[in-house]
Amino acid sequence: MQTFSDMQRNSVNLLSIRFVLFCVGLIAYEIMSATNHFLPPLIGLFFAYLVVLKNESEKYMGDIDKRWYLSFIFIIYAEQIHGFELFSTILAFILFYNFINDQLKINMKCRGCLLVIFVFSGYIGTFLLSDLILYILNQPLLGFNYEYYMYYIVVESAISVMLFKERVL
Repeated sequence: MQTFSDMQRNSVNLLSIRFVLFCVGLIAYEIMSATNHFLPPLIGLFFAYLVVLKNESEKYMGDIDKRWYLSFIFIIYAEQIHGFELFSTILAFILFYNFINDQLKINMKCRGCLLVIFVFSGYIGTFLLSDLILYILNQPLLGFNYEYYMYYIVVESAISVMLFKERVL
C-alpha cells in the first residue's frame, strides 16, 4: 500500500487543464466568429459578465479575481478581431458602470431584462465609442449592420439569461 501513496489525484491539475482548454476554445471560437458572420462575437455576453462580476465583488465586499481580468482581456481581444477601436469596450464599460448601472439596479427588478440591457449596452456602447474615436481621428466610421447586431444581441441575451439570471441582483 505504501508504493501507491505517491499516486494521489490532484484536482488542481485537472482544473488547470480545463481552464487552459476553455481559454484556447474561446480564442478559437473568436477566430471562427471573425470569419463566419453567423457566430456572435460574444462581446455583449462578456460585457454582461463583467458587470455581474463587478456587482458581485461590490455586494460581497470581495476583491476582483482572475475571472474579471481574463474577461477584460478577452473583450479587448474580441474588439480588435472584429474591427472596433482599441479600448472602446473598456470605455463603454466604465461609462456604463459608473453612470447607468446603479440606476438600472434601483429602478428595474426584472433579472432577464437587466441582462438584455447589459448585452445591448455592450454592443451599442462599443459601437458608439468606436465611432466617436474614429470621428476624432478623422477616419471612416464603422458601418452599423442592423441584421447582424440585432441577431448578435438576441442570441447573446438568451445565453446571458440562461447563464447569469440568478447572479444579477
